[in-house]
Amino acid sequence: MLKHLTAPRLSTLQRFFLTTSQTDTLGCYAWNQAVAAGMLPLLADVEVSLRNALHGALSRYYGAVDSFGWMMPRANPAHAINPAAPMLLPPIHKLSSRSRDDVVCAMDKVSGRKPAAHVVTPDDVVAALPLGFWEVLIGALAHHAQPRGLQAHILAAVFPHAPDTALFPYDSPAFRKRVVALLKRLRDVRNRIGHHDAIWTIPEFDRFGTLGLIPRRPRHAVNSLRRLVDHLVWFAGWIDPAISVHLRNSDHCWSLQALLDRHALATYRRWGGRAGTLHLVLDRAATQNHRMEMRNRMLAPPSAARSIARYFY
Repeated sequence: MLKHLTAPRLSTLQRFFLTTSQTDTLGCYAWNQAVAAGMLPLLADVEVSLRNALHGALSRYYGAVDSFGWMMPRANPAHAINPAAPMLLPPIHKLSSRSRDDVVCAMDKVSGRKPAAHVVTPDDVVAALPLGFWEVLIGALAHHAQPRGLQAHILAAVFPHAPDTALFPYDSPAFRKRVVALLKRLRDVRNRIGHHDAIWTIPEFDRFGTLGLIPRRPRHAVNSLRRLVDHLVWFAGWIDPAISVHLRNSDHCWSLQALLDRHALATYRRWGGRAGTLHLVLDRAATQNHRMEMRNRMLAPPSAARSIARYFY
C-alpha cells in the first residue's frame, strides 16, 4: 500500500510519528483512518441536528409551519399576467448570491436523482445543502437586509441551551461570531476527514472557536483530538442536552475514546493496522470497562443484579 501513497504525504506522517519501519508507518496511517471514521458519525449527527433546528426555526418564523421553503425561489404571480415579468422571485429569506446558488444546486441535485414527476420540497433542499451554507446563513442573520430582531429570534430557537447568554445575548455580535467560529472549526475537521487529510495536526480550539496549540508530537495529537470530541459533544448540547447524552452513549463515541489512547496508537504501530487491530484496541477497552462494571456490581444491591438478569430469560 505504501507505494501507492505519495512521498510528500508519507514523509509528513513519518516525520510526525518518527516511524521506524513500514509496519510502523502503515500502523500510524491506519490509526489516523480509524479515528477519522469514528469522528464522522458524531459530526454527522451534529450537522443534521443543527440544520434541522435552523430550518425549523426559519420555517416557523416565515411560514408558521415546521417546514417551509424560506430558502427556495418563489413563483411570481405577475408572470401569468405579464410574460415579460420574471418567472421566479428571490427567496423570502434574504440570501447572498452564493447561498442562492447553493440552493439552486441542491434543487438540481435532488431533481437529478428523483423521478421526473417529483416536486422538490424544502426538506429535500435542506438535506442536500452543505454545512458551509448554514455557517454563512448564521453569519448573515444580523445583516441590514434582514428583518429587525431576526438574529435573536432564530438563534434563541436553535440554541436554547447555549451557555453564557447573560454575557453574550442572542442578539449580540459576540454570540453570532462565537457560533460561526465554532462551526468553522468543525467544518474544517470534517473537510480534512472528507479529503483523507492528516487529522493528527488539527489545531486545538477553545470554547469560543479560537485556535490554539498545533500538535507536534503523537501524544499532543491524542490529547488534542480528545478535546475536539469533547467540544463537539458540548456544542451539540446547545441545541439539546439530549443530543450530547446520545453522542456520549453511542458506540461511535465509545470506540473513538478507545482509539484516542496512547496504548491504542502503540497497538496500531506494532501491528501495522492489519485486520484485527481495531478489535485488539476495543477488547482492551471493553476489558477495562468490564472490570469497572464488576466492581460496581459487587457494590450494587441484589435487586440491581436481578433487574439486569431478566433481560436474558
